[in-house]
Amino acid sequence: MGMRPMRWIWALSVLLILLAGCGRDEPPPTPKKEKEPPAADEKSQLPAQLVLKNGYIYTVDQDKRIAQAMAVHEGRIVYVGGDSGADAYVGPDTRVEDLAGRLVLPGFVDAHMHVRGLGNMVDLYGGRSIRDYQDAVAEFIRANPDRQVIVGKGWDNTVFAEQPPHKDQLDQVNDLIPIVLFSSDHHSIWTNSEALAAAGINSDTPEPEGGVIETDENGIAIGVLREQSAMALVEKIIPPKTEEDYRAEIREVLEQVTRWGITTLHDARIKPDIEAPKLAAYQKMAALNDLTARVRASFEIGAETTPPQIEELKTISLKYQDDDFRIYSVKMFADGVVEGQTAFLKEPYLHRPDYRGKPLFSQEKINQLAKAANARGMQVQVHAIGDAATKMALDAFAHSRDINGPADQRNGIAHLQVVDTGDLDLFEQTKTIAIVQPFWFVKERYYRDLELPYLGPERAGREFPMKSLFERGITVASSSDFPVEKPNSPLVGIQIGITRRALDAPADDPERVLGADQRVTLEQMVESFTINGAFANRLENDTGSLEVGKWADFIVLDKNLFQIPVEEIHRAKVLRTYYKGKPVYDADTEMGAEAGR
Repeated sequence: MGMRPMRWIWALSVLLILLAGCGRDEPPPTPKKEKEPPAADEKSQLPAQLVLKNGYIYTVDQDKRIAQAMAVHEGRIVYVGGDSGADAYVGPDTRVEDLAGRLVLPGFVDAHMHVRGLGNMVDLYGGRSIRDYQDAVAEFIRANPDRQVIVGKGWDNTVFAEQPPHKDQLDQVNDLIPIVLFSSDHHSIWTNSEALAAAGINSDTPEPEGGVIETDENGIAIGVLREQSAMALVEKIIPPKTEEDYRAEIREVLEQVTRWGITTLHDARIKPDIEAPKLAAYQKMAALNDLTARVRASFEIGAETTPPQIEELKTISLKYQDDDFRIYSVKMFADGVVEGQTAFLKEPYLHRPDYRGKPLFSQEKINQLAKAANARGMQVQVHAIGDAATKMALDAFAHSRDINGPADQRNGIAHLQVVDTGDLDLFEQTKTIAIVQPFWFVKERYYRDLELPYLGPERAGREFPMKSLFERGITVASSSDFPVEKPNSPLVGIQIGITRRALDAPADDPERVLGADQRVTLEQMVESFTINGAFANRLENDTGSLEVGKWADFIVLDKNLFQIPVEEIHRAKVLRTYYKGKPVYDADTEMGAEAGR
């Protein structure tokens, strides 16, 4: 991993089993038995609540050591080493688990996702035609006859490659109730005529800065709004969620992610003006020990945000300092997405030679906000898809460092679809964290139907660099952008990061590989989903690796990823997920978030 300072916290002298330079072509050797470490202090020798033995524990520490045993006391790791050394931590009430040689990894860290559920919404994920979407909306209306506004989520831009979304398609389902449908990437809304009318949108409505209101040849809105400023015009007609609604959403999402082995996540977009009940829900759940994963979060800010408002957000953030939930960063959108033709590019879109997309901030404004946030000790995360948007973010971070000094800012850029390799120097200089989504590193529908026609083969072929980032010593933290992409299991992301092809793509078909030169190793992918994500969230001293003094966040898998073909990684199953030493998911009993802690 590049550029991550490690400050080791040792509660006792620990001897870990050293494994150096393990390759992918042959499984690592069985860990050797070593002399056990001496006791460090009286407290460290207290009986542990949990002792794991006879395992293959990949610690992800600085030396990538492998251990056989681990002991947990009061939620933290007190021993990592050989089996015999763990015996000192076994008391009459200690639960001793024989791992039978199974692989144990640190709990996964999802460095960029969105805690949004589908409760009370039309589920459009999985639809493959306009008719599928119409049928799903119609069925939801039949099942929920009292709804005043119909809200759905998950339509796919590739479905509309030949025929764009239009209000008439939804008017055919119902033209009396407002229908508001979010795309899977959450950068577009598709509505019926009634929703446009309820929002007051007509041919005279000015297009907001940074947003797009799509119109026909006569200037009439067709029911498609792209990017946040335009989408907000319609979002205002959606009834606000209550604190209880948010609690249900949070439980729904946490129950899912614990199945995937995620023990820490970053909720990348909380709107401070309208989502105060979500903050209250998080705070209350944290106080009741009702969160089954650690949550860090970002406030969304826009071009209208001012430095005094950043100061207000900093003050608000101080109210949320529980270890299970903290919010201490801000999120900005520098551009949109390629599929919506709103990504900001250095060179024009292939099919629109006079158009490069539009930035959602001026350079002056993004500089001002990054500087203001960093000056108050807040991290900045920027959504950037296009290479021009990435350069804007890097320039803003450089400006902040020039003014505020080279503090440990840990700013990050999420997505990085089109990257100019000439900007990697600035990545290094600003110590910017790359937050990537390996699930997207494939040549599938989006690539064929939208990215190739919009970007051309040269740019599309070098999308989503990863190896280049690692080689520069840049910290790379992987994430899912949930619920944009499904399935979101980090095991799927790990495999795709190594192969750069879809799960069903033949291994011997180079045409299905997206950027073979950007393949990385299994070890790098595991880092990106563990310690690097922890570092991105200022948590490297508490989680992300299995070391004495850290929280016992870990998972047990049914297969050893280091001893199976790469193509089988996604088939591995998480058997158990532990958060702070307690099980929050057990495949045998399907114990999810409802089990509590």
